Order: sequence, then C-alpha cells, then structure tokens
Amino acid sequence: MDDILKGLPSLIGVVIGGLITFFIQRSTIKKQQQWDREKLRIDNFYKSEAEKFKTYNKILEIDATRLIHHHYDSIDGGNKLDKKNYDTYVRPLLFEVFHLLDREVAAEVNKIEDIFEREYVKGTEPSDKKNLSDSYIKIIKLIKQQFKEYRESNASLTVPKMPKKKWKWNSWLVYSEEERKEIDEQRKKSNF
Repeated sequence: MDDILKGLPSLIGVVIGGLITFFIQRSTIKKQQQWDREKLRIDNFYKSEAEKFKTYNKILEIDATRLIHHHYDSIDGGNKLDKKNYDTYVRPLLFEVFHLLDREVAAEVNKIEDIFEREYVKGTEPSDKKNLSDSYIKIIKLIKQQFKEYRESNASLTVPKMPKKKWKWNSWLVYSEEERKEIDEQRKKSNF
C-alpha cells in the first residue's frame, strides 16, 4: 500500500502532463487546420482571378482586332453591336468564366442575353440596338477598369529599390596613425 501511495503523485503528474499536452496539441492542430483552410481559400481565389484576367485579356484582344462593335452605323445612324462576331468570339469567352465575373460585368452580359432572347421571341425593338451597344461598351469599360485597379493594387506591393552604396576606392584600406605618419615620411623623402 505504501508503494502505491508513493507512486500516486508521479502517476497523477503523468496524467496531468498528458492531458495538458493533449489539449495543447489539439489546439495547435485546430489552428493549423484553420490556417490550411484559409490558405486553400486564398489560393483558389487567386487562381480564379488569374483565369478571369486571362479571359479578359483575350476579350480585349478580340475587341481590338475584330469588329465587334461599330462606332457608327452609316445606314441607321448610331452605334451597333455585331451580333455574329459577338456570338462567335466574345460570348463563348464570357460564358466560360461567367461564374467568376464581377457583379457589374455579369449584369451587362445578362442584359445582352435578355435582349437576344426577347429579339428571338418577339422581334427587334427600336431601342435594342442602342441597349446592346451600351451594354457591350460598358463591359469593355468595366474590364479596363478592373485592369487599372489591379495594376494600382500591385504597384503598392513592389519592393522599393535600395539606394546604391557609394564605394570609395580606398574605403577598404584604413591605416593606423603610425602607418599614416610613415607613409607621409616616405612621400617627403621621395619628393626630395
């Protein structure tokens, strides 16, 4: 019985130490899991943004190289969206990343789609040409604005350049007082 009583404090210490270690490890594991989930969310966000901006690049390139939007329609007057070129080049790209589009861009795409759907069912209305043109122009402006904001946000992340240190040719060579006196004496002797 005495042996049990002598070993009891050690046993209690081991149990308490084990419980403390268990709770600390559990807390650490929970924090690590939480950090891993947050890191995964951030990584997914940046991958989605990269995919969206690649698509935006393609749309801007197509807008510059293909005639998607006529700035002036000589027959009817005003601006006009070329439906065939829009359907062939721009629309597939927009719907490829529709789930990643910003709210305003998605709203303008939906407006264009609603007009196309209504035209298919009921025919064209006089305001359709202007509304299609306005929505497409707004999509391009919103894309350009997002690129501008992206560049501005990245500009603040750049590492400032360190100023170049001026190097003196004799900065590595420092003489003691005695050595300087000796050098001066040598110079005086050589001048005579």
